[in-house]
Amino acid sequence: MTPPKLTEVAEGFSVHAVSALDARFLYREMFEGGTYAGISLPDEPFVIDVGANIGLFTLFVKRRRPKARIVAFEPLPELVAALHANVAEFGLHDVSVHETALGSEEAAGVSFRYYPLLPSSSTLYPQDQGQLRELLARSFPPRVVERMFQGREITVTVDRLSRYIGTDRPVDLLKIDAVGSELEILRGVDADLRPLLRNVVIDVQDVHGRVDELCLYLREMGLEPSVLKPPMADGEDTLNHLIHAVRP
Repeated sequence: MTPPKLTEVAEGFSVHAVSALDARFLYREMFEGGTYAGISLPDEPFVIDVGANIGLFTLFVKRRRPKARIVAFEPLPELVAALHANVAEFGLHDVSVHETALGSEEAAGVSFRYYPLLPSSSTLYPQDQGQLRELLARSFPPRVVERMFQGREITVTVDRLSRYIGTDRPVDLLKIDAVGSELEILRGVDADLRPLLRNVVIDVQDVHGRVDELCLYLREMGLEPSVLKPPMADGEDTLNHLIHAVRP
């Protein structure tokens, strides 16, 4: 396992990361691009971060709401190591980290494709990455794109989100960035727990009609979804969408 390195992602600001390229993009997306800026949270929110990666979203929430309680999920060991390092580096409290993927059913020994140069695109569904490759080819030489998708198989466990949602308080925000597993993650929330979800925000690639499918399911859960274009998406990027669903 490659240990994380302290990496400068903006002038004077460094985080522990396994890929400088990926970490800098995620930093710009969250801290400069305003991807999640429009989400309203109470002073002491309960936030679930699914697909936590190296913890930049967790850090983003903590910067805005220091008293937030955050439960973070990340299945890949190298990213989990960086996530723990960043929690310690920035002295974040009330953050619990679970090294597992999430889905509709519990499972062990599930094959996950990990891309060390592009870890935020690691996925249970590598067969669906064709459009992303084409999009990246507009900005990077073919040999670089090929390197980005040189991955390896990692065996992960899959758990259900319901196990981590108590009935004692609502979930002020459920954030999902899971590269293909979004619907299965939502199916892992039992019907009696769905009313506890106040806000759901999903970063999704619209492959095989995922956006429409997710919006339909969110409505079935009693939420009202809106589909937005991520602020950092260029005019030709029709792949990534941001779904923000709120409970009326």
